[in-house]
Amino acid sequence: MARDTNYQGIEAVLYARVSSDEQEKEGFSIPAQQKLLRGYAADNGIRVLREFVDVETAKVAGRTGFNEMVDFLKRQDRGSRCRTILVEKTDRLYRNLRDYVTIDELDVNIHFVKESVVLSPDSHSSEKFVHGIKVLMAKQYVDNLGEEVKKGMREKAEQGIWPSKAPLGYKNVEGPDGKKIIIPDPVTAEIVKRMFERYATGNYSLEEIGRLAIAEGLVLKRDGSLRAVIQYTLKLPLYYGDFRWKGKWYQGIQTPLITKELWDKVQTIRSQRYNRKPRRVRHNFAFARMIRCGHCGCALVDELKKAKYTYYHCTYYRGKCPESFVREDVLEQKFVEILGRLQFDGQVLGWVKQALRESHVDEQRFREEAVARLQDEYNKLQKRIDAMYVDKLDGKVGARFFDQKSAEWWEEQASLRRSIEDHERANQSYMEEGIALLDLANRAVELFEKQPAGEKRRLLDFVLSNCTWANGELTPEFRQPFDMIALEATACAKEKVAGASFGDLCQARLPESNPFRNHSLFFE
Repeated sequence: MARDTNYQGIEAVLYARVSSDEQEKEGFSIPAQQKLLRGYAADNGIRVLREFVDVETAKVAGRTGFNEMVDFLKRQDRGSRCRTILVEKTDRLYRNLRDYVTIDELDVNIHFVKESVVLSPDSHSSEKFVHGIKVLMAKQYVDNLGEEVKKGMREKAEQGIWPSKAPLGYKNVEGPDGKKIIIPDPVTAEIVKRMFERYATGNYSLEEIGRLAIAEGLVLKRDGSLRAVIQYTLKLPLYYGDFRWKGKWYQGIQTPLITKELWDKVQTIRSQRYNRKPRRVRHNFAFARMIRCGHCGCALVDELKKAKYTYYHCTYYRGKCPESFVREDVLEQKFVEILGRLQFDGQVLGWVKQALRESHVDEQRFREEAVARLQDEYNKLQKRIDAMYVDKLDGKVGARFFDQKSAEWWEEQASLRRSIEDHERANQSYMEEGIALLDLANRAVELFEKQPAGEKRRLLDFVLSNCTWANGELTPEFRQPFDMIALEATACAKEKVAGASFGDLCQARLPESNPFRNHSLFFE
């Protein structure tokens, strides 16, 4: 959020992104973003030096145009006036934490035009904190969309449809209802069947079966060694009918290539050949190999004494490292103190939540507008179908032409409907899940103390990284955005100890232009 709104004469780069070609059709077009940003630059006297564009997802780190923009800004002299990025809004620039860090290290000014926010290296820590939460929620939005894809795959599995790429011996085709299904490949199905038959004799190795299959015309679909591909194929129950997906068994509707009896015989031979002794079950130590020695960098390993006392020590503790044993309960208390840094005062936490919700009003409106555009396009297609059906009844168009065009439009409608549902589902939860992240941080100590060892470890892995132990002190690094949460919570606690009131804490953390300065919350 800007304190100084005089941008006359500064130089900037412009960045626009859509995640796919489909978004171009859904109203998120690159030209629309460029028009908005160019108009903003012209209104504020900003000179645009370069424009960078991506039609790629921001879920993963990097992108072609993004990387080119970063390289361009890195080449700029620190004294150059071009230290500014113009972008539509947060999730157009990044939806993953790695790109967020990359931009943060450039020490540039970022104008999020649609959000009316300007972030700079001189911005207050609270502004960076709120922005970091927005980045996390943008990432959460992408994750939610990904969950919808997983949900669709799970629904296919429950219908008996193999939900992924066809394995050897099958091929993917479109079913009668438009869903992708698998059918036997006329070229390779018999080859895969003979692979099972040969292995069932007990006279062939995996390598021999693989070489024979390739000689018969099998083309491998999976990367990796021939032996590994054949081994994976021979243990896949899909070939007799059933399949396992995400830990659950389903009865498939695909045509089997072999019988259940042949598959069972192959598994018996595999078990006889590769029978191994069961692995010894280890105790579930909460902090095993998550802490490194601050002296030599080696991992701290666990050791059980008298069957009930757990100690941790450096891998090279015997005369090679000055660090001695440390009891598990001592480490646990240290982690409690560290997680305590994430706790806000109750009033301040309520203010932060409300401020975040209010700051996303424009974002929510943008999502609703996107859904409205998609619904309008869907309704237009339905009107075309209805009108053409009347023309078909009146004999103005032939039945074949009607079937062809209506099938195309129905397919477009199905795609639009999926996009609408994805936006609505993700939109309903991503903000609240961002707020839930703050609740998690505030309750981290309580959750940690009540959980068994395995859950303690999961919580610590989610919040912390790169923990070191030396001279009786545990030093962690907070993962993003918990590092910002810890920084702001600690600053608030110090100011409160120094005598600052709740209103002073909130007022000091907001610039004059922020709408929350005069919110009724300050006068409660």
